[in-house]
Amino acid sequence: MRRFVIIAGLAIKDWWHERTLTLCAVLALAGMLTPLLALYGVRVGLVENLRASLLRDPAALIIIPVGSSGGFDDALFEQLRARPDVRFVTARTRDVAAEMPFAAKNGVYVPLTLEPTAPGDPLLERFGLALHPPDVVSPSSPSQGDASQNDPARATPAAENTVLSAGAAAKLSAAAGDILNGRLGRRRPDGILETVSFTARVAGVLPPEAIASDTAFFPLSVLEHIQDYRDYVAVPVRGWAGDPPPAVPRRYESFRLYARDLDSVENLDDCLRGLHINVLTRAKNIADIRKIDNSLNQLLLVIALAVGAGFVAFTLSSSLAAVRRKERTLGMLRLLGFARTALLCYPLWQALATCICGTLAAWLLALGVAVSIDAVFAEQLAGSAVCVIRITHFGAALGVTIALSLAAAFYPAISAAGIEPALVVRDV
Repeated sequence: MRRFVIIAGLAIKDWWHERTLTLCAVLALAGMLTPLLALYGVRVGLVENLRASLLRDPAALIIIPVGSSGGFDDALFEQLRARPDVRFVTARTRDVAAEMPFAAKNGVYVPLTLEPTAPGDPLLERFGLALHPPDVVSPSSPSQGDASQNDPARATPAAENTVLSAGAAAKLSAAAGDILNGRLGRRRPDGILETVSFTARVAGVLPPEAIASDTAFFPLSVLEHIQDYRDYVAVPVRGWAGDPPPAVPRRYESFRLYARDLDSVENLDDCLRGLHINVLTRAKNIADIRKIDNSLNQLLLVIALAVGAGFVAFTLSSSLAAVRRKERTLGMLRLLGFARTALLCYPLWQALATCICGTLAAWLLALGVAVSIDAVFAEQLAGSAVCVIRITHFGAALGVTIALSLAAAFYPAISAAGIEPALVVRDV
């Protein structure tokens, strides 16, 4: 073992002694690797920017059903919630029943679309908003039409919490903490019109980029009560009179579904279509990004193979030339008692040192190239990194180049180990 340590030290000292040739070898390796690292950094930055821009769109992970296909039951939603690629799902009531006018501060009633939400809603969580149920119940009497004089007084829950879209908040001139007054109307079976009041408290307002429509988000139970009221089904918890609830399980016209991540969108698209549920997704956009990623990977592979072949040829020729120049020195080491296995390591140590220094130089140069590229495209991409080079990329490049260096230097190493001491004695 001691002789292996000595031979390693002699190899490195000799490598440094010929520093002019060594520097040329290091720069040659750096010149091969720098463009490859920079190109890989551009590939990483480009794909990450495309994925990030898609994720910045709140609709990127949404899966929208097209048509109810006879409606959806709770069993489907439980099945979807159990899937690891589903982040959030909640049922939606009928569109015609999911609308309510609320009074703006100027007294004009503004119709809002009502959307269901629940804990874990990605759209609300993304902007730090959430809904909590009202804590108390306060008695009140409804605001009625001309036939509601016959309706008994009843107790309704305190103001429900809601989150408004930016458009809805602007039309209502509402802000967080404001109380909104809405009204619900329906036609009774006997043809008489009636209305009840509905109170909501604004828990938060979404920014304009979150959703474009005039929307108010409520818990699903609130929307179920509103739908039942309009269907003339009794809602005892709110004191709304009507017919008894039907005995059949409730079915929903639609749902709100968010995938766990971009890759899950395509999986859920295929899953739901397999259940004969037509959906609209951003799967095509995501697939386009994947195609770009695959195309860039193939391009990088071709370039990497060409660079690798050139690097192996360069390392093989330079190591073999070094062994030929130092046959007498290596033979003298054999005369001094060093084993063939020790001499085998001599070219390998020098190739390893050149490889490490060349890869490090390439990484530093590639970082400089990345900074320059980012500076050129800073305005077009609003400061986003175009060329992303991480320490993991350096580690991967170093591992590959070490393997190629040792493989390329193995034949010269065998040549070094095969030098006979008799040749040295004969040439003296």
